[in-house]
Amino acid sequence: MRVLSNYHAHSTFCDGSDTPEAMVEAAIEKGFSLFGLSGHAYMGFDTEWCMTPAGEQAFISEMGRLKKTYGDRITLLTGVERDYYAPEPKGPYDYVIGSVHYIKKDGRYLSVDESAQAQTEAVRRYYGGDFYAYTRDYFNTVADIAKIRPDIIGHFDLVAKFNEGGVLFDEEDPRYLSPALEALRAVTETHTLFEINTGAMYRYGRSAPYPSPTLLKALKEYGGDIILSSDSHDTASIGYKFREAAELAKSCGFQYAKILLPSGLAECKL
Repeated sequence: MRVLSNYHAHSTFCDGSDTPEAMVEAAIEKGFSLFGLSGHAYMGFDTEWCMTPAGEQAFISEMGRLKKTYGDRITLLTGVERDYYAPEPKGPYDYVIGSVHYIKKDGRYLSVDESAQAQTEAVRRYYGGDFYAYTRDYFNTVADIAKIRPDIIGHFDLVAKFNEGGVLFDEEDPRYLSPALEALRAVTETHTLFEINTGAMYRYGRSAPYPSPTLLKALKEYGGDIILSSDSHDTASIGYKFREAAELAKSCGFQYAKILLPSGLAECKL
């Protein structure tokens, strides 16, 4: 890509391992022109991996300081990753990533990205062992993501995080794919910007980013746009396998990715 940019990254204000300043310095060293940090919005019930209300304001303040300190070297944006079930963040933010990390079932919030073991236990306990009913509920939730007014749709098929090689379910099975495509079609009616997210490739050795190649082809067919994202939780992963992600996007019919500027969106040739 001609312009290196990344807007999905986490720091020590939530579940990242490095400070915002260390992340910014790493982005500069890697040649990024545009960089955003996106703290996990306060959930209200599960705070271990999220910003606290006080931490949210401290994060915004720190990003303001970093913009002044590094503004002559890199364009910085302050973002937030808001879960579907999270209350509205206090802000102000330059952009919002909308994501689904939970399925709400029988009054409980079932995490889809904790571990394969946690997924399997949730499916056994709440779905009678039916992974396809579980993934259907996930995509039914994703289909409603427009209600939190995101600027970017985050890791669309996160429910497949631990499914490398189809160890839990078949991602080409109509019982999985049909709800996924229905959700994709529903979201693109109002929100067309989806991230290609390489985070699980770095942390879990997945062979492909989110969305899967099948869903990425459908996204192109439905008129969606893409923005590259490394979902970084440390400095080393910033921009991880962006070249491979860009090549995958091109093979699915995309010629451009979007970049987010302070003035709005622009196109960048892959």
